Amino acid sequence: MKTEKLNKRLGIIGGGQLGKMLLSECNKMSITTSVLDPSDKSPCKNLSDKFICGDFNNFDTVFNFGKSCDIITFEIEHINVDALEALEKEGKKVYPKSKTLKIIQDKNLQKSFFQKNNIPTSNFKFFPSLDKLKLSIDKNEITFPCIWKKTKFGYDGFGVKVLKSYDDVSKLPDSEMIIEELVPFEKELSVIVARNSDGEVKCFETVEMEFNKKSNQVEFVISPANISENQNQKAKDLALKLAKSLDCVGVLAVEMFILNDEVLVNEVAPRPHNSGHYSIEACKSSQFQQHLRAIFNLTLGDTKHSGYAIMLNLVGEENYKGKVYYENLDSVFKIESANLHIYGKEETRPNRKMGHVTIICDKFEDAYKKAKFLKETIKVKTK
Repeated sequence: MKTEKLNKRLGIIGGGQLGKMLLSECNKMSITTSVLDPSDKSPCKNLSDKFICGDFNNFDTVFNFGKSCDIITFEIEHINVDALEALEKEGKKVYPKSKTLKIIQDKNLQKSFFQKNNIPTSNFKFFPSLDKLKLSIDKNEITFPCIWKKTKFGYDGFGVKVLKSYDDVSKLPDSEMIIEELVPFEKELSVIVARNSDGEVKCFETVEMEFNKKSNQVEFVISPANISENQNQKAKDLALKLAKSLDCVGVLAVEMFILNDEVLVNEVAPRPHNSGHYSIEACKSSQFQQHLRAIFNLTLGDTKHSGYAIMLNLVGEENYKGKVYYENLDSVFKIESANLHIYGKEETRPNRKMGHVTIICDKFEDAYKKAKFLKETIKVKTK
């Protein structure tokens, strides 16, 4: 028999790989689940107790979906937040809360929140249109190179560009945007922090992210990060401060830069995150189990791990689009310390996340060598 706290229907908005891995933990605890996703080919379709194919940006669709659930959570930020707010007014538990999501959905609101709460971050300016940006450039108020970000609907490296000169501006879409000062950072970090309704908080290890320079996507996640203890503590302190100041219930991914000995917050995501996938094998409580513990207001789990864990993303190769084929996938099974995850997406396209591999070793060098080998060997293509 389930405990009273778990005897509730959980609604998950979004049915991609994050939802799939969250459902795996739900099934372990026999949590009844409903999933809303716009794709009839969602990886979650056959894993949840109830699956609804619908638009999670449509108010009525989200509201009606949430009415049949006791607790609502999400695996993607770009959903109808007004519907979530309306569900809260109806007495439904939405975690993270709609007010938290509303801030994080908009890059301008998010960066402004950092500044108001004394969270160190890069300097930025908001522009409501492309013409306003060009006017500011004409007045010599913008220094190149700089970073352009759409205020909304950016994801996985999309909606972010480095502007090297005025020539790059003409290629931008006309939308609300922020321009950030280019930070000559040494490393990019992430900390996953969890917080429950009682206010209990716990951080996972600070991880280091290595990006593909062409696609601007994460290639490798290294846990723990190769940084000083001082930098590690600063990163964790910032994550804890953000979880509390945002009143976040659930897990929060905090992405950061190291500049000299300072740690600057880049942006946050109010959900399980790619930088936390290593925790499935490396930690007693994964980020997905921790998210459930937090939103069901249970005691948070153990986040420590020994040795090194390196996660590598398996993404669609350039120039391949269609039914997926994994080339040399059997190479994973020849490495004893490698753990494979295939997300169940039928179609591949360039840079689409299709799976990941986590390698756990006592020594960093061993884990990194194996991760590099698999990255070079496994190719996500079409037949």
